[in-house]
Amino acid sequence: MTYDQLGSCYSIKNGQSVTQRLKEISSHSRPMLLGDFVSQMGDYFETVGKNQVKARPSISGEREVLSSDEQAPIVSRSGGYPAHAGSLPDSGAPSGPVLTMRYSDVSRNIQGILKDCSAPIPVSKLDALFLQRYSTSVSDVVGMSTFEYLQRKENIFDYNSNNESVSLKSSMMAGPPTADSGSVKDETFVVKEFAQLIEALGPVVYISTLCGKFIQRNGTSVTSVISTRPLDLFKRHHDTFLIVGSGNVTLKKYELLPEVQKLMDKPSCKAYRVAKAAEEASLPIPTIVTEQHVVEEFRRLILMDGIESVYISSLCGRFLQRFKKPVTGIINCKPAEFLRRYPEIFVMTGGGNVGLREVLGADAVSVPPPPPRPVRANKEMSLEMVQQMELSDQDFREIYEELASDARSQALQQQLSAVCAKIEKASFLALEEVVLGGAAGKGLCVVGREVEIVLYVRQLPCKNFPQWLPHILETLAPVMEFQLAALRAVDFKVEPDHLCFQLQNDLEPDNVPVRVYLTPVFNNQQHLFECIQASPPAERVYFYPALVKERNAFVDQRSQETKVLIHLMWWWVTKQTWAGALSRPSDWLVELLVIHTSLQLDEDQQQAFDLSEMVTNVMQNLAAFNSLKVHWADIAEATYSLEDISTSLLSQELLFMDPVNAFSNMADVNSFNPFKMTSLAQAPACLYAFKCELSKLGQDDDETDA
Repeated sequence: MTYDQLGSCYSIKNGQSVTQRLKEISSHSRPMLLGDFVSQMGDYFETVGKNQVKARPSISGEREVLSSDEQAPIVSRSGGYPAHAGSLPDSGAPSGPVLTMRYSDVSRNIQGILKDCSAPIPVSKLDALFLQRYSTSVSDVVGMSTFEYLQRKENIFDYNSNNESVSLKSSMMAGPPTADSGSVKDETFVVKEFAQLIEALGPVVYISTLCGKFIQRNGTSVTSVISTRPLDLFKRHHDTFLIVGSGNVTLKKYELLPEVQKLMDKPSCKAYRVAKAAEEASLPIPTIVTEQHVVEEFRRLILMDGIESVYISSLCGRFLQRFKKPVTGIINCKPAEFLRRYPEIFVMTGGGNVGLREVLGADAVSVPPPPPRPVRANKEMSLEMVQQMELSDQDFREIYEELASDARSQALQQQLSAVCAKIEKASFLALEEVVLGGAAGKGLCVVGREVEIVLYVRQLPCKNFPQWLPHILETLAPVMEFQLAALRAVDFKVEPDHLCFQLQNDLEPDNVPVRVYLTPVFNNQQHLFECIQASPPAERVYFYPALVKERNAFVDQRSQETKVLIHLMWWWVTKQTWAGALSRPSDWLVELLVIHTSLQLDEDQQQAFDLSEMVTNVMQNLAAFNSLKVHWADIAEATYSLEDISTSLLSQELLFMDPVNAFSNMADVNSFNPFKMTSLAQAPACLYAFKCELSKLGQDDDETDA
């Protein structure tokens, strides 16, 4: 860490400025600086670069087993520096074997103590047992009181403030025995832990749940041990694990179980969808497409998917893929209304989904249609009438279907894929790969959204971006403009960290904005994080494109319902008046706020996903943004561990971490001012834009009926 971070940690733990403490112990007229002190303590610290320091390995290389009459080991906080030796090491520090205890070890060690107890114990007793077993206290290692630490780990420990007792959460008591704290934490260890957890919780377990259990049991995240995503681990160990789609994993030995086979048959992965879309596009097309063709095609698609129900918007998009015509251009009404005309074939299952009667059974009953809106004498509703409207789940779904046509989205996706292919084929750069980002890369509807294209270029420098990047962008812009002219790319401009252009599309009233970024190819995530950490804060924005794959994966794994909610909130942002770029939340921040809200739902609430309630919940989080403390690592949703976040970031008053970048606080006042957002998200005015849009849809319906 840097000297500033080290000084901050000392001040937080001891309640005294490290500068003042060094002044007190200085023997010369000139006060000792922190750098001077570190240099004198060469047995404990190692200087790295001009302004960084790290702890040397522990004095005793291996843990020694002592007899009862031998001296108890001294536990050091980060190797070599005794945790109970006082504020600063001195010549009177006790000798003996030194064991390293990290912050992440504390949770696991407390869990071990509590598992040995059959009932809740007083916190004072926990402190005594911890001191007896490890020869240091919780507060010495974590830099806060035991009470505060337990409250911060409320997902693991049940702390009763009334009688000051603590026990493990009931969920922590379940599952296989906790691994020995002395076990080597490597990839083999993670594989064994995951296998035991799946056996205890399975046969099928959601990957996020699995990672959450791992961090609860071991006090550290999976990514901090294996330096890659859990998904990559499962792929490497395909003889042990089986990825079954929808964010779930099982063991290879469970492959033939019915509950596993059911998930494997579900067409959830992107590769499956792309392959099927290509297959459907190659089927013959009739000269004249009628309503009967729509019925037959929808029935064929549902049967081919082999599941009970399919999202109606998905069927419409796939229809366009094959017939090159939107469904609404043939049936002249909303798809849901059209399907209700054929109750002998289709069953409306709710939530924008439809199934087949031949699959669901003759007794299956469609959910009732939404109540008709009252007929109005005037074509325009008064302001008072709009404000008094009550919005239902179905109302929000109608707004989404109006705003985010799957047909238009798929047409744009095809055009963007062609752009990427052209860049990859004709570029003069040493391209490793070309990756679509933004909505297009995250499995979201592209309509009305900005698109990102990231070029991974070999042999680019990993630092000093302002010195070389603008020159490459200036050279690349005219070349790319010439190459992409046939694909209707226009209005090329060069910005400090990217180049942008507009993409014309016949289905879109406005051009589609596209940003093109360049990024070096990093060895791995650890190498990338090291480069970010070594860069000045003002230059860290240049690493944004390097994390495009992580952002894509983070959003793409979410449910379709969550993605619908994201698009609705995107649209809401565009309808507000902002004080400037600094006051408007980015698309990425909006996505994260929606996902954070969705993750707060329990399993039953996820099943009964109500868009009306969820929009209200997101608005509440937007309004309370100034009080949120979100760092994702505690629920195993981040690509980094809690230990990777610097103390200076964790101590910031406003904290909303980027889940794929351990060095980015999206609530940093230098990059985002939340005041306007929190004001606009206040109820009931926050829903006014949705009510106005719904009133326009109602007027369109009235005109159609007339």
